[in-house]
Amino acid sequence: MTTWIEISKSALLFNIRQLRKIAGKSRLMAVVKANAYGHGVEKLTPVIKNKVDGFAVAGLDEALILRKSGIKNPVLVLSYYENDQAALKHAISKNISFAVYGKSQIDWLNEAARVAGRRAKVHLKVDTGTSRLGIMPPEVDDFLRFIHQAKNLQLEGIFSHFADSEENETYTKKQLKIFDQIADRPEFTKVIRHIACSAAAVIYPGSRQDLVRIGIALYGLYSSKKIHIPLKSVLSWRTKIIQIKKLRVGTAVGYGLRFKTKRNTTMAVLPIGYADGYDRKLSNIGEVLVSGRRCRVLGRVCMNLTMVDVTGLSAKVGNEAVLIGKQGREQITADELAEKVGTSNYEIVTRINWNLPRYVKT
Repeated sequence: MTTWIEISKSALLFNIRQLRKIAGKSRLMAVVKANAYGHGVEKLTPVIKNKVDGFAVAGLDEALILRKSGIKNPVLVLSYYENDQAALKHAISKNISFAVYGKSQIDWLNEAARVAGRRAKVHLKVDTGTSRLGIMPPEVDDFLRFIHQAKNLQLEGIFSHFADSEENETYTKKQLKIFDQIADRPEFTKVIRHIACSAAAVIYPGSRQDLVRIGIALYGLYSSKKIHIPLKSVLSWRTKIIQIKKLRVGTAVGYGLRFKTKRNTTMAVLPIGYADGYDRKLSNIGEVLVSGRRCRVLGRVCMNLTMVDVTGLSAKVGNEAVLIGKQGREQITADELAEKVGTSNYEIVTRINWNLPRYVKT
């Protein structure tokens, strides 16, 4: 094993405790789509299954993975599924809930539930201003009628999603007002109402409703500087040195000869590259930790290899190098990498190759 991901159980449970305080009486649903934001869904969910009230995923395949791995909590498919009657029937039999935002979905689920012999639970998705999935507010009455006419469906919830709750207070309050005007109607008094993501749950108490969907904050990452609660980063990304080389001054390094040594240099080669999710934009500017020191990336990040400067260190083949995480007194964060390559911490962790092994550490 030369490259791996470590998941901190203690950090994960710490974050849930903080988020429980925020949620108050509202249910806490952990969003574990995209392989639990790159953290490893099959490793992470057993750790928290008794600490949360349910899980949310993007697609049906993800929901079925949870059930196959023994997760019995409520699971909600937030986004997509096809008219695969066998798969839908199986999912309904496993008590998986579905977002609906199209008439055809109601028909698919109604038929699959009829064959399954049990009602399918659905959450009506309303677009309050994000302009992604969801019915428009004037369509609510029609969709309520469609759902009630489908004898094999149970309306379990109604929900929406904020476009910019991290930064835009005016627009967020506008969306919340639209949602409240719909969700407060008598037809929805006995269903689960939810709109809050991590940021909204912290910043806007009125958005917490019956349930909060906690995503990025669960993993100890911040989506906004307005979030002022203590969180601990859950993920660290580690690899091992596979070669040490001595380079003379003026030696070119890597593809395109994009770096030349300005002094005699000791270089370490790491078995990590952009195929593993280590962004190519980190070429010549990224840093990793070796022996508790920051070591600069030399030349281009390759598909499967990256070179770093370990001059002055007693680095050896087999020594650990940290891409994200702590070593000694130093720390490299997903936010630091995101800033260097011009993206978000979400993308940094989610793009870490899902085939890399994940391990839960206390």
